[in-house]
Amino acid sequence: MIRTAIILCIVLPFSILAQEKIKLAESFLEDGFKAHHQGKLTDALELFTKSLAEYPAYTEAYNARASVYERLNKPDHALRDYTISLEFKPDQYEVLLSRAALLFQLKKFQEAKVDFKKLLQLPTGETNTIFYRQSAHSPGRDRMMTAQSALKAQVYNYLGLIESSINNCKDAVLYLDSAVRLSPNEADYYVNRALAKQACHDLTAIDDFNKALALYPNHPIARHNLAVTKAKTGNYDEAETQLTEAIRSDSLMLDPYLERAYYRLLKKNYRGALEDYNMALRLNRLDPEIWLNRGIAKEKLHDLSGAYHDYTEAIELDNAYVKAWVNRGNVLAAQKKYTEAIEDYSAAIIYQPDYGLAYYNRAIAYYQVNKLMEACHDLKMAEKFNQPLNQKIKERFCTD
Repeated sequence: MIRTAIILCIVLPFSILAQEKIKLAESFLEDGFKAHHQGKLTDALELFTKSLAEYPAYTEAYNARASVYERLNKPDHALRDYTISLEFKPDQYEVLLSRAALLFQLKKFQEAKVDFKKLLQLPTGETNTIFYRQSAHSPGRDRMMTAQSALKAQVYNYLGLIESSINNCKDAVLYLDSAVRLSPNEADYYVNRALAKQACHDLTAIDDFNKALALYPNHPIARHNLAVTKAKTGNYDEAETQLTEAIRSDSLMLDPYLERAYYRLLKKNYRGALEDYNMALRLNRLDPEIWLNRGIAKEKLHDLSGAYHDYTEAIELDNAYVKAWVNRGNVLAAQKKYTEAIEDYSAAIIYQPDYGLAYYNRAIAYYQVNKLMEACHDLKMAEKFNQPLNQKIKERFCTD
């Protein structure tokens, strides 16, 4: 009896201490939620971390902290917390959904696929949690959904997007068929299925784009893709109209600006193209092709210094971008800066030794500075690499 009493005396204080730590963890968690709702993310993060310090197995605190990490744009930290929480409780539907969506955003498609497939085997249950749906084909997140509203359809949608991302268009269409069947009034699902169908060269893709527009008349992705379809038939005016509508629907989508600028270049509407490339560069300044194309528009408008600047920006972003080297060389040659132009053409040849146009243009620049031997050599190299030549120029450059 005495030994039993001693053991109870020892165990009891530890039990009380554990209960106190759990209560303290709950208090930190509650305060963290309050801070989170007030937008005080740093405070919330600190409080959730304190909660876990008191009770390291507290899955709710891991989930809450992961949510804050996502809002703070720290996806790797969020992924770690979701994973730890699921190790304690593997069948948490909302947490598994959050991790699957995050893996998708991180382009970890195979891991995301495993999570989404598991979600199809779990009951959704009741929840008040709000999830923000993210389109895979445009930036940002759009309308809200809950785990109670067509969530299974959204899981199928994600699985379809994953298969599209890994170039399995047939499987993508099958998954998206299920999403459409479960939520036939969701425009995004028709758009995603149409894109998968396009990858499979399925001509019914256009029907899905039209259905999406019937449900959501200003759907920018549907309008954009219909415009591309129109352009393939040579109907540039109608394509431009569709792209303009897409831009009005979502002014932060990059592709419609680039497509419209291209069609405007074809129609010799250089100022219109320049306006579109200006906007495109506001959205993405790190794509050398946009800088190159804006340089082309400026060159057509006889803004040689502006074109030179844009080609230089393209080169700085991608030093091996041979088109930018040649185009900048052309701008220099147009200003009779032939020695500098030769340097740019030479750079293009270093990066692409079979670039016939670079040899041809360098030959002309060499001729302008009276280096006839070099000019003749380059003209022969241009011909070797299938660059069309004017026979009269060849006879003038190669006199022997």
